[in-house]
Order: sequence, then C-alpha cells, then structure tokens
Amino acid sequence: MDSEKSKGRAGRPKGSTKNKMTKVQVEEFITESISLIMNEHLSYREYIKYCKETKKLSENQSNIYWKRVFELIKEKYSLQREEEIDKHLFHLWSIYGQSIDKGDFNTARQILGDISKLKGLNEPDKLDMTSQNEIIFKFGNEE
Repeated sequence: MDSEKSKGRAGRPKGSTKNKMTKVQVEEFITESISLIMNEHLSYREYIKYCKETKKLSENQSNIYWKRVFELIKEKYSLQREEEIDKHLFHLWSIYGQSIDKGDFNTARQILGDISKLKGLNEPDKLDMTSQNEIIFKFGNEE
C-alpha cells in the first residue's frame, strides 16, 4: 500500500539511498562550488563529474546546482564590473580636468573618446535591416 502512495508523489528518485541535504548543507555546498569553479576553473562537465563522485548527486541535480552557482558568479562579477567602470571614469574625468587646465586640448579630446568608449556611447545604434521592397514587372505595352 505504501508503494502505491509513493508512486504518485514527487520526491526522491526511485532507488535513491542518499539522505537529502538540508538547506544549510545546500548553501555550504554552493559556496564550496563557487570557490571550486573559480579556483580550479572547472568546466560544466568537470563540475557534473565532481558532483557525482563526491556528493553522489544525479546529473539533473548537479545541473541545477551548476545553474545556481553560475548565476551567483555572474551577479557577483557584474557588480564588481560596475565598480571598476566607476573607478576608471573618476580617473578619466580627473585627467580630463588636468588637461583642460594645462590647455592640452588634444589629450582632453582623447580622454572624452575613452570615456565614451567606456560608457558604450560610441556603439552604433542597431540598424533595422528589415525592409519591404516592391518589384513591379512590366511586360509589353500595358497602360
């Protein structure tokens, strides 16, 4: 009777004998995975293999952890990237001010170009390459 009830419920895979990780263990594993991926430069396949061998996880569960870890890494480094851009902009504006004060307008112009590159202002807008053309064929004396 118990086996009939368990057939319809979602949960552990059939044949699984490993205890489910607690939320704390999952968070510790994700933190460990971040440092492992960053320090050892593990690829997706290497990480899946690591999860299977060390934690006895299925490929599907390992994939879920990979996606979660990858999102956390992207989030962390996007914030650091913004901080670096802000720091560079501050230095560029400072150099620009010094160039203007000295009357070195060529350097000031180059600095403005660098600032526009850093902010992405020099990127051309995406062009709409779709167009509608009409072709008219004229055969003979049509009026």
